[in-house]
Amino acid sequence: MPSRSSRDRGGPRDGDRDRDRDRRGPARRRADQRWSAGRVTVQTHFALAEVIPEPGRPWRRLLRLDGEDCSHVDLRDPTKIEFAYVQRFADVVDLLAPPGAPIEAVHLGGGGFTLPRYVAATRPGSRSEVAELDPDLVTLAKAELGLETGRELRIRAYDAREALTHRPDGSADLVVLDAFLGTQVPPHLRTTEFLADAARTLRPGGVFAANVIDAPPPLTARALLAGLLETFPHAALVATRKVVRGRQGGNIVLLGSPAPLRIEDLRRRALAGPVPELVVAGADLTAWVGSGRPDRDAELPIV
Repeated sequence: MPSRSSRDRGGPRDGDRDRDRDRRGPARRRADQRWSAGRVTVQTHFALAEVIPEPGRPWRRLLRLDGEDCSHVDLRDPTKIEFAYVQRFADVVDLLAPPGAPIEAVHLGGGGFTLPRYVAATRPGSRSEVAELDPDLVTLAKAELGLETGRELRIRAYDAREALTHRPDGSADLVVLDAFLGTQVPPHLRTTEFLADAARTLRPGGVFAANVIDAPPPLTARALLAGLLETFPHAALVATRKVVRGRQGGNIVLLGSPAPLRIEDLRRRALAGPVPELVVAGADLTAWVGSGRPDRDAELPIV
């Protein structure tokens, strides 16, 4: 789920539309007709979900949950990514293994399933397991967002925490946390015990990546990052300069790994986006956490 500050702004240019139209043959036009050109609204178990196609380009569509922009997908090309924080996740995917090599990924939260589709398109033969509690959202994604499940992409109706308990030790190259209650990461997905389970699931060169939406002061991100620093020997964060400096709210991508992260490669990619972002690591990362302290299971509210 992106904050408005991190979404890549601006619609398609006329030239882009013309080039898309020129490339469309009869088969492409017939395929396009199966995609709804109008807004689709569904009340799911947990949220009011809307799928909103772009005018004139219905294969590009936005998923909105309870009025918040959540995901963006391109049905024609799953490698095209609109939201900056998802691109940061994709950067991790790109750098995780040699180009095209398959990986094993665990996605905690489904949304528009943009990243699992990216993994499948860029690394054929990969296996993704997605934990998504909302069955109506899965049905909507299959009907309107190009989601196709099978041996290489499985959806589990698990809470994200439960999904990890079913994973063997060292069974994943990537664990991605992108799950929200409103705009907040659920408390039980921010504790050191949760992070320890994610670390247990990773292979020696694997990466844990989390998306957090925070406003100044970024208390949630600092607490989660303090837990990452306690759990993993290597960590980093990625966000826009204004978010890092505490001048505005937005998406913050947090990374943890048992192995050194490719900081310079991540930094180069983050700076090249439409809205340049910073990668913070090392002593600067410790300073950014400041007085932030990790959350623990024992501190969770009793429900």
